[in-house]
Amino acid sequence: MNIITGKDWKYAIISAANSMDSKKNAINAMNIFPVPDGDTGSNMFMTIQAAKEALMQLSDEASISEVAETTSKNMLLSARGNSGVILSQIFKGFTLAFENKKTINCFELVDAFDKATKIAYKAVLKPVEGTILTVIRETSEGLKNKILPSTDFTEFFDITLKLARKSCDNTPELLPLLKEAGVNDSGAEGLVAILEGMSAFFHGKPITESFNSNQNNSIIMNDEIYSGEFGYCTEFILDLDKPNKFDKVELIKKFEKIGNSTIVVQDNSLLKVHIHAVKPGNVLNAVNNLGQFVKIKIENMTIQANTRMNENNKSISENGDHKKKSEKSFSKKCGLISCNTGAGLISTIKEMGVDYVIEGGQTNNPSTKDIISAIDSVDAKTIFILPNNSNIILSAQQAATIINNKKVLILPTKSQAQTIPMVMYFSSDNSEKENFAQMKEILKQVKFGEVAPSVKNIKLDGIKIQKGDFMSLVNNKIIDTAKDYNQAAIKIIEKLVDENTELLNIIYGQDVSKADLDELVNYLEINYDITIETYEGGQAIYPYFISVL
Repeated sequence: MNIITGKDWKYAIISAANSMDSKKNAINAMNIFPVPDGDTGSNMFMTIQAAKEALMQLSDEASISEVAETTSKNMLLSARGNSGVILSQIFKGFTLAFENKKTINCFELVDAFDKATKIAYKAVLKPVEGTILTVIRETSEGLKNKILPSTDFTEFFDITLKLARKSCDNTPELLPLLKEAGVNDSGAEGLVAILEGMSAFFHGKPITESFNSNQNNSIIMNDEIYSGEFGYCTEFILDLDKPNKFDKVELIKKFEKIGNSTIVVQDNSLLKVHIHAVKPGNVLNAVNNLGQFVKIKIENMTIQANTRMNENNKSISENGDHKKKSEKSFSKKCGLISCNTGAGLISTIKEMGVDYVIEGGQTNNPSTKDIISAIDSVDAKTIFILPNNSNIILSAQQAATIINNKKVLILPTKSQAQTIPMVMYFSSDNSEKENFAQMKEILKQVKFGEVAPSVKNIKLDGIKIQKGDFMSLVNNKIIDTAKDYNQAAIKIIEKLVDENTELLNIIYGQDVSKADLDELVNYLEINYDITIETYEGGQAIYPYFISVL
């Protein structure tokens, strides 16, 4: 095969999406950070799955330019997390290379890989080598030297895969944390999985969707509306330590006492669970000793239902452009959007003046389209966004490029712990300039930390971490561990507080008892002469979010 048609490219991408689907859980599990937040595989899958669904509705007679444009548009809107955004930019590069073309040859595809590399690097403010970016760049560079006039597309993708695999396997040499953990970069592995799917198509053996894949998606990535229900929809994937000894019936009995709408599926060593519960922490505690969490998603059902209804009332034009509203004066100068999890924290920041909360964070990154819908919902001329997670910043930036009837400013917050200090210094009555200056200054001043449980044994930054320990994280870096969450919190506070500190904010999670919270506050009042404010966050996984000013 020396020419690729639109039909070829369409089914190559569908094969790639299926390949990503089959490997997403394994890629999620590669996360080096011992917090249950491994979501790279899921983010990349949901990004390319949106393209697959749109392509399945596209005629086989479409040109390669039309196929590429459909792919890029749908990836753009559905991109989740940094890995999903970068993947969407790679395919945007292919689109630019294929513009106005009906078919392409091998040399044009080499040029497309070059454009994909440039667009992907341009999308990231500070590109990091040893990631998906390195793999697309080194693959592109290698193709320029290896593709000949006689090369057909079967050989082309053999060469492509060999280059990508070599680059991916070298990522630990470029990122010390990967080498220390003994894994390749998960985003790089995702790109290899996608190229494997495309290669399989050109070898006449496209990867098809499996029954188990459909079943797994219905549990972990459903879009159900919770009419009249309360509590939390809790879903997770657990990699069982002893799958042969796992007692599914006994676990279901436990879950029946905790919640309802329970689905439990065992697929070899992977356990997939969906349950509605008032206290999701009890659900996670019931299985914590059975293995390691691969994926967790917890959603407030009432908030989720309202969010879904708001989204359904919004629209994105067929060509992917944001629909401009009819010209009118906005009711406010400035509006504020924040990405958060935990019913208590969400309620608190809404009372403090946040206009719209996108429920999401670790394990549940919102898509570009989710952020666009939130921007649409806020009736203000200028919109400020707090991503509160480093894996949401790129999606927010991408959403901002699509909006054309409002000004969108993103303050790159990287933790839920930063939310309350930032919100305190925002006012819808202030001008854009005043809000931006104040919040930018607070972003520089606020120091933050998080307490999180470890789900595996690992050594990072010279610190030995045991499964079940509580990690003390300062500015997203592990500084120490402790056997209980209060001690872990104290280690964070000792690191953050200095002679200039005036205010300490503590957001406590759903599993922190009142007695433990009182004990921590009493200790702090005795040892520190500062103002201490506590907030019921209700967040899962993280016992404490801490910030100081």
